Amino acid sequence: MKTEGGLHTREEFHKKSEQGKPLISIITVVRNGEKYLEQTIQSVLNQTYENIEYIIIDGSSTDGTLDIIRKYEDQVAYWMTEPDSGMYDAMNKGGYAASGDYALFLNSDDYLYNEDAIEESLRMGLDGNEKPLLIVGQMAIAVKDKLFPDWIYPTSEKQINRDNPPHPGTLIASAIYKQIPYNQSFKMAGDYDLWETLRQKNLFQVKYVDSVISVFRMGGTSNCGKHEYLVSVEVEISKYMHHGDFSVIRLISSLVRANIKKVVVRIMGENRYYRCVPYNKYSFWRHFLR
Repeated sequence: MKTEGGLHTREEFHKKSEQGKPLISIITVVRNGEKYLEQTIQSVLNQTYENIEYIIIDGSSTDGTLDIIRKYEDQVAYWMTEPDSGMYDAMNKGGYAASGDYALFLNSDDYLYNEDAIEESLRMGLDGNEKPLLIVGQMAIAVKDKLFPDWIYPTSEKQINRDNPPHPGTLIASAIYKQIPYNQSFKMAGDYDLWETLRQKNLFQVKYVDSVISVFRMGGTSNCGKHEYLVSVEVEISKYMHHGDFSVIRLISSLVRANIKKVVVRIMGENRYYRCVPYNKYSFWRHFLR
């Protein structure tokens, strides 16, 4: 059954888009994320930028996630819990519920980098009357609870165009997130598919800002070893759907890299493995096993 709450349900949410102060919808999707969710929520509620609409979409958690959400429901614009068909189904629900000029999808085990992360990214990203479709900032990397502030992605607009934007570091205009939902047939590569869709529609219009927006925690769903095989397959499917480009050699190469990484992580241990990555810029680890 669907359960919902928050300020919207009580008609007590009164923030709206203002001249020079766009409404930013931050959307967190979660299922059984009690370990880190409170840190994520607090990083949003503590922002110096006040015109934020915070939305949490839960996929029928069975741990203490709902207790954490209810603890903050007087400060959350909207939350809901019900079964879903995967994270992109949940993200689409969040986009449907949002009303911001821009949306930021912040994972439930990630968090905003500091208290002025949103304010600073908007200051740099909005230049006069210009309203970019994608304001892309940077994300720092954490391994479990240890932050590596020098391990930053991306470092240039060129890198974004080559490797795609980081989802937790990208403000997506309502013209996109309201009109182009995530393809729910993908379980792990729906974000990659979205960027390809935008390129095809000539909507991949990026304003890069040299400012860290969020912290991405390694070891989550999208970078967990058991899912990397599925990511490799789905990326190739997306390339074929958009460009008619399917490479068996490229797919096999990706699967081999994922398998080698799995073995190395098992030998070294996840914590030790990821600690090697940021300090070996040109090493085997960074370029071959990342």
